[in-house]
Amino acid sequence: MAITITQKPAELILANQPVTFTLHSSISEIPLRILGAVYGIGGDSVQADGQKNASFEFSDYLKNLTTQKGKTGNTPQAYSEIPKHISFIFQEIAGNPPQNYAPLETETYLLLDAYMPKSKRQSFYYQYANLLSYLATSKYCLSWWPVNELKRVLPFQKECINFMQVRSLTPIPVQLDLSLRFTDGTYLFFQDIVRLNNVAYGTIAYFPTGYSQLGVGNYASNAYPDKTLLSYSVTLSSGSYNQDNNISHNYSYLVDFGYYQNPRILVFKNPFGLYEYLLCTGSSQQDNAIKTETAVTDGQALPDKLNWKTTRSDVVKVNTGFMGAEQIHWLADLLESTETFELIGTLMHPIVFRDVELPVIHTGIFQYQAELEYEYAYSEITEIG
Repeated sequence: MAITITQKPAELILANQPVTFTLHSSISEIPLRILGAVYGIGGDSVQADGQKNASFEFSDYLKNLTTQKGKTGNTPQAYSEIPKHISFIFQEIAGNPPQNYAPLETETYLLLDAYMPKSKRQSFYYQYANLLSYLATSKYCLSWWPVNELKRVLPFQKECINFMQVRSLTPIPVQLDLSLRFTDGTYLFFQDIVRLNNVAYGTIAYFPTGYSQLGVGNYASNAYPDKTLLSYSVTLSSGSYNQDNNISHNYSYLVDFGYYQNPRILVFKNPFGLYEYLLCTGSSQQDNAIKTETAVTDGQALPDKLNWKTTRSDVVKVNTGFMGAEQIHWLADLLESTETFELIGTLMHPIVFRDVELPVIHTGIFQYQAELEYEYAYSEITEIG
């Protein structure tokens, strides 16, 4: 007599997608119930059907289990709690009176507080069986940014990539290589400017990639003091320089040295549950208002009238500046996020969107802009390094 798993999810689980197990029991006693649970968290039992099968969907138990925030620092580092390691346990309960049979505990799964954007689901699952196979074979990092396009950044702006090491079952070094491109067409390559050693399987490695964070200006001026930098690219690799050792795509940045009166940088919790940045350099407007509510008293111990409640509203309207069609699709997916901020100095101010206007995407080569309207939530301020 035994319980067997006939359907299970991939090793890498997305907490905000259905997580389904189907089980079959060979026990002859009736009535038969099967208990299913996230180990150490909780679960439920269901009545087995006539074929002694039972199904479980665990996403409600998995949401919000991952509590570690996305990283924003200036040094590469590995996440200690993302992905979260979990397992499941199943047990048969049969007979009259009920008897508990030996439980079955699954192998360990990797859990991300993530989801597959609606815009990508159909095409994604047509090409890949699951997210794990995508990450293991495609060399993408944990972002849906279109890697074939330059991301425009300001010199002081923070940027990052997050890489999940699923290419080797044994720990490997992960290093960041830097390529510079100048306006006259000159290229320059620097290998292994920062690295993390012994990155274990299933570990997410955070690498800052901002212009100032990496000291890109120093690399450029020391090599060619009379040339003007146009863009730079970062690639993750493992081992000595060789194209076969690249373990990520190139992520390229166009450095914008122009002056903007009031640029704003928004931070989103992306579909992988990690932070991503959006630069807004178009028109920007902020409207501040304070609304008061007045109460009338008997005029004895208190004044005849007093303000008993004030509500402050700071509404910000920003324009992203010009973006390509694929970048607008990337932004549309980010706008599904339930956790967004405006980065002001080193403080991340929570914001909530009030109105968003995304352009209609046409065929051909066009430039687009998006209008975003939001206000500050004020419930929490996160200080970053």
